[in-house]
Amino acid sequence: MWGITCAIAFENPVETFLNKILTDAKAQSAVEAQLLEEKGEILDAMNETVESNKEILGHVRDLVYNVRTEVKEIQPLRESVEKMKTELSGLRKEVKRLEEKANFQNLCPTCGKPLLPEFRICPYCGQEIKLHQVPVIALKDYK
Repeated sequence: MWGITCAIAFENPVETFLNKILTDAKAQSAVEAQLLEEKGEILDAMNETVESNKEILGHVRDLVYNVRTEVKEIQPLRESVEKMKTELSGLRKEVKRLEEKANFQNLCPTCGKPLLPEFRICPYCGQEIKLHQVPVIALKDYK
């Protein structure tokens, strides 16, 4: 018994068991600490990415707001351009009508259509055209 008592006293199995558990726990804690450190670096990188994306999204939001404001300012301009196009179309028609009057100085007295000076009969209604005789002035009398 004395031998067993000495063995127990010098080599306590409970103490050995507890030391082994503590050593294993320390080793596991070191592995977990290293794992947490690695994961922490990943989490830090993810946090930086989220922060930079937040700034970028803020800039995008500001740009979208600015574009919407400019579009609202452009809308009245667009309406003005459309109005000017309509007015320009009317002016073109008027210019064309005036050019026709300049080119066709003779009008049919019956139907009112423009005629070329060499027409003697209206091609539209068949009315005979009486020419307005322009008096011819001799060059020596013109002075």
